[in-house]
Amino acid sequence: MRVLTWNTWKNSPPYEERLAVMTAQAGTADADVILLQEAFVGGGSDTAAHIGRELGFSVMPAPARSKKRAHGGAMLDSTNGLAILARQPVETQRVLDLPTHPDDPNRIAQIARIGALTFVNLHLSHLDGAHALRRGQAVHLLDRLAGGIPTMIGGDLNADPEDPAVRVLLEAGFHDLAAATPFATAGARRIDFLLCRDLPVTAVEVSAVGDRPVDGVCGSDHVGVLAALTLTQE
Repeated sequence: MRVLTWNTWKNSPPYEERLAVMTAQAGTADADVILLQEAFVGGGSDTAAHIGRELGFSVMPAPARSKKRAHGGAMLDSTNGLAILARQPVETQRVLDLPTHPDDPNRIAQIARIGALTFVNLHLSHLDGAHALRRGQAVHLLDRLAGGIPTMIGGDLNADPEDPAVRVLLEAGFHDLAAATPFATAGARRIDFLLCRDLPVTAVEVSAVGDRPVDGVCGSDHVGVLAALTLTQE
């Protein structure tokens, strides 16, 4: 099983060129499940729908963070939420509202059942110094996740590995899949994670996606995190 998480950087320019690069690099990753954050929708553009259509994946969007944004030379209504893309049908999906701050509203988690696994797509607060808020968001999620079910969390946690938000997830039994082979995912920081719990993993290989520009264009300001997992039932 191959899982990719990637923050797609909203509609930051050059959007169309970046979208083409992201799509090609996501295709090369050959993932079975893709978790996208900052998935832009507006003015006829839809990051997740485009990538899903090009790769032949089903797409489960979770729009969030509605506002007017500059796009295509105009100020347009848009959303900048989450999306789960999968090769096989998504059986169930729910969206969980997370605790927020007035300066950073409408944070959500997207929770989907795909086969025997639960996938959580997560994007925690970006506010500087908001360690307690991010930890509270993680605890809010944990309180609403059933135990004993194979679960994978992926996303932009806006938190370094030692941040309280990451620590509380690890204390709850989740394993940081890139802990043994860490790499920066946003500038010099490692803030994008894939974590799993109750998953019968016998081997894992983690690699970066989109860490090199194509013809001078980077797909995003984040590097995607790809985990290739061997499970006992495979």
